[in-house]
Amino acid sequence: MGMYTELHFNSRLKSNVPANVINILSGMTQGLPYNESESHPLFKTERWRFMLNCGSYYFDADTISTIRKDDITQQWTLCIRCNLKNYDDEIEKFLDWIHPYLDKQEGDFLGFYRYEETEQPTLIHYGLQQLKTTAIPDLP
Repeated sequence: MGMYTELHFNSRLKSNVPANVINILSGMTQGLPYNESESHPLFKTERWRFMLNCGSYYFDADTISTIRKDDITQQWTLCIRCNLKNYDDEIEKFLDWIHPYLDKQEGDFLGFYRYEETEQPTLIHYGLQQLKTTAIPDLP
C-alpha cells in the first residue's frame, strides 16, 4: 500500500513563462504524456507526469488540478488539489522546479501539503530564493 500526502497549491505564473513550462503543466494537470528533457531532479522521478492527478480515499476533497489563462490579465493560473505517495519527494522537487515561474511576492501564501498520518499541514509561502515551508505543530 503506502502512505499519501495531499497537496493544495495555487498561484499565478509570470507573464513571460516559457511555452515548454505551460506544455509540461498542461500535461501534468490533464494526465497527458509529455516527454521532458529538462535536467531538474523532478523529471528523474517515476511519477512526475501524473503526480498532479493522483488521488486516494484518504483525503475528503476531490482531486482536481488545472492550468488556465485568464481572459482579463492574460496570465496563467495554476490550481492544484491532489494526493500522492511522495516516495521520491516529488512534491518538494515540484515546488523547487515551479518557483522561478511564479508571479508572487515575498511571504505570499501558496498552499500546503499534509502527510496522511499528520493532522497539521506544512504551509507553503513564496520566498525570493525558494519556496518556504513551515510545519505546523500538532495540537495537544
